[in-house]
Amino acid sequence: MHAEENVWRQRYREAITELEAEEVRWRRLEVVLRRLIGRLCLAALHRDPALDVQLDRVAAAVRQEAGAETLESLLPELSEAIAALDRANDLAPQESPPAADSSRAGTEGITRLTAAVGSVLSHLELVPGFAPRTAELRAEIERVADEVQLAGTLERLAVLIGEQCAQMKRERAAMERLLRQLNSRLDEITSFLAGQDAEQQQALDETQRLNRLVMGEVGQITVHIRDADSLAELREQVSMRLEAIDAHLKEFRSREQARMQRYHEHTSRMRLRIAQLERESRALQESLEEEQRMSLVDALTGIANRAAYDERIEQEYERWLRDRKPVSILAWDIDRFKTINDAYGHRAGDKVLRVVGQHLARQVRGTDFVARYGGEEFVMILVGTGPAEALTIADNIRRGIENIGFHFRGTPVTVTASCGITSFREGDTADDAFDRADRALYRAKAEGRNRCVVD
Repeated sequence: MHAEENVWRQRYREAITELEAEEVRWRRLEVVLRRLIGRLCLAALHRDPALDVQLDRVAAAVRQEAGAETLESLLPELSEAIAALDRANDLAPQESPPAADSSRAGTEGITRLTAAVGSVLSHLELVPGFAPRTAELRAEIERVADEVQLAGTLERLAVLIGEQCAQMKRERAAMERLLRQLNSRLDEITSFLAGQDAEQQQALDETQRLNRLVMGEVGQITVHIRDADSLAELREQVSMRLEAIDAHLKEFRSREQARMQRYHEHTSRMRLRIAQLERESRALQESLEEEQRMSLVDALTGIANRAAYDERIEQEYERWLRDRKPVSILAWDIDRFKTINDAYGHRAGDKVLRVVGQHLARQVRGTDFVARYGGEEFVMILVGTGPAEALTIADNIRRGIENIGFHFRGTPVTVTASCGITSFREGDTADDAFDRADRALYRAKAEGRNRCVVD
């Protein structure tokens, strides 16, 4: 019982540690995002007095680490200021374009900021329940043309991260409540076991005491037998001693019955406590296993996500280092996916992602692996497969995607995908192999798309 108790205590400590690490990670993301918002506010200042007022309010809220509710409350007036600026720009006469260097610098700044936001979104996509809103923000960031539009997107992203942090705090509080309840149950068991030790010691003491009393009476009988002057006197003394022994035995039995009654009552209560503890432990274990499973599944497509890929590729890399059996990495990307989103809407784009993801998952063996890497990118790991065989497999999969036969608003639409292929090589790290597959993918794109290229 003590060993099992220690195992559960260790599991609960690990669960708390994992929650604390997750909270730290999201806090770090929130800090990075707040810095991005602050810098963007500075970049967008001095375009319009009314907009400057709202940007100052946003920047002040970010510096004060305001919560999601505060940031969300600033959105309506900021949006109105941006809309007013857009209307004013529409009515203003056309001016000469800015200098090329200034325009290029501004474009490069927006590109760097959108890339940073994309990195933040990649982390958010791993959170169950946040994938749809993350997909909306990713599509929104792809359409950003200037700092003002980017500011609005960043504000919505800040709200989303604030909600995630709040959810993490609620989950941690719920976990801590459950752990307190379980610890209370464990304390009861510990107390019960300590009580059992005390009861056993008391029983031993009582037995020894009875033994001393009986032996004392027997000793007195021996003395009387030796010293008695007559048989009648001896009979009387022996009778008295036997009555004393009987009294001692009755008293002992009475105490033992009371002790056993207490023991059975405590045992019955403890059985109920242990049964309840087992139910709560099973529920907690199932919850933790489900959380672990969901953290490795892409919510949109239902296949593994990037976190699951990162975990699996390290396992395959370590196995490859040991036995050197070939392992191929395939980087997939849906061709012209942005065009699909723009022409048919994001719901159509989501459908394409789901169908293609499930198609890829059906083409691999049980020993292989496929995951959504992010956006419209997928990644495969083919175990025991060299580059030439991987190319044959990839071409068959590519043709299968091309023949799926999508229809949007009654119109047939052909969806294709490109693939970059590589295998582990001497001196590689797991990241080296993926980067090489990614470069091969870009070669496939550059050479006309809907093709597979080996590097």
